[in-house]
Amino acid sequence: MKINRKAQSFLDYAVLIAVIIVSLLAMSRYVLGSINARVARVRADLRDPLNGVR
Repeated sequence: MKINRKAQSFLDYAVLIAVIIVSLLAMSRYVLGSINARVARVRADLRDPLNGVR
């Protein structure tokens, strides 16, 4: 069962792209959580500037 070399290269790149996409999707959860935390912190600072400063 011999696979053509071009087909093997195509499969390698397809797997690599799939791994990159999955890792970006997994990371997006944490990035969005970080952004939401920062926005909440800025809102708290704007609401009460004296208590927001640490």
